[in-house]
Parts: sequence; C-alpha cells; structure tokens
Amino acid sequence: MTKRPFTAKFPKTPENGDEVLIRGKLHNDARSFSVNFCLPRPPHQTEHDTPSFILYHFKTIYDDASNASRVVQNWKNLHWQQEEVFENRWHVDRSKTFRVIFRLHEDCIKMFVNSVDHPPDYEFSVQLPLDQVESIELWDDVENVEEISFRYDNRTRKS
Repeated sequence: MTKRPFTAKFPKTPENGDEVLIRGKLHNDARSFSVNFCLPRPPHQTEHDTPSFILYHFKTIYDDASNASRVVQNWKNLHWQQEEVFENRWHVDRSKTFRVIFRLHEDCIKMFVNSVDHPPDYEFSVQLPLDQVESIELWDDVENVEEISFRYDNRTRKS
C-alpha cells in the first residue's frame, strides 16, 4: 500500500493562474515522492485507495543502484494514462529541503523550483477539468511537510 503522509483540501475551487507552494523534506534514503492533484473520490473509495481521477501526478523516482533519478508525469482517468519521463533536474540531494511551486492553468500545470521568476522546470498538459480538483496529496517517502500554501490569482477572479 502506498503511504500517504499528507493530504490538503483546496480552500476554494482552483482557477487559471492559481499556485500551490510546497516546502518539505524527504527521507535521506527516499526511493520515490509524488505530488497529486486529485478530483473527489467516489463514495466507495477510502482515503487509502488511490484516487480514481488525478488531474496531475508528478513523481520523482530515485535509483541508488544507477545513481540516477527521473521524473514521471501523468494523469489518471480510472486507469493511469501515458507517462512522460524526464531526467530529474529539480531535487537530487534528498538530504536537503525542497521548495516547489505548481502554477495551475486550464490547459497545463507548470512546476517551478524555488521561485516563479524563471521558465518552468517541468510542464504537463492536463486532460481533466481544473475546477474539479479537490485536494492535493503527497505520497511516498516524505519525512515532513514544512509548508503548503494555496495562492489565488485574484486578477482573474470575477467580482
């Protein structure tokens, strides 16, 4: 069973331009870590079941045998969809605290390391509706979550 050390509900419906900031620490021997933007679970699912619908799954896999690591991005619509795999450029030293920002858009999610004053480190086209995202889940080898912030882009809000 996948460990789910942290779940946070969005305080309000996410919209284009909103951001989620996460600061945390992985176990020094972490094998994997993922951030998941989840739609509501069907009534028969428990919090220990993998959600049926995940708008965005951002996973980092560490391979100590090859001294390499990779990032996997995909989404879930009842079944896991095609993965996009990249070299891990964002968090190689698992002993250090990480800080990431996910900027949400209607058509994609952009991931930034440390700040948003540079081009995104990763980007993923989304296939499910952004306004149905209910929670964010951090899975696997998280030692602790130091901060999670939901930043709403009030410039795009309707009065």
